[in-house]
Amino acid sequence: MAWTTPATWTPGQVVTASDLNTHLRDNLNFLFSRPNSVIKRDNNANYTTTSTSFVDVDGINLKITLTITGGVVLLAFTVMATSNAIFDILIDSTRYASGGNDGLLATQDASSARGPVSAALLITGLSAGAHTFKLQWKAVTGTATLYAGSGVGNTDFIPTLWAVEVG
Repeated sequence: MAWTTPATWTPGQVVTASDLNTHLRDNLNFLFSRPNSVIKRDNNANYTTTSTSFVDVDGINLKITLTITGGVVLLAFTVMATSNAIFDILIDSTRYASGGNDGLLATQDASSARGPVSAALLITGLSAGAHTFKLQWKAVTGTATLYAGSGVGNTDFIPTLWAVEVG
């Protein structure tokens, strides 16, 4: 179902059931049935990387593929990670922050062993069709850890990745 530009009504115009169905019902159905997906990954173990180049956190389980009709997607992620991790999103085969060597964002609190990382991105300019979104990361130095439902107290966090077409 596609969006139909609403009619401009004139005084005295008789509005038919077909008009209401097309311009109200169908457009509301379009708005409330946008492609979307959410992943809450209880991995039962933590993810780690020593890579200093961007790699998928989990290319199978922290990946969303949406088939869209418009060109705008709202995407977000929330994780708990060690302070030496830098994150980005891979859209199809291009990193979102590919213009920068340092990615999208990093954990901010270098004084603690871990910290929350969260981002919401409005991704524009996408073509209609299927697009794949993957959470990527790299370690600044040493081993970076993303906590993912290990079952161990104070490290049992669940990473979340979600996306919805908004336009």
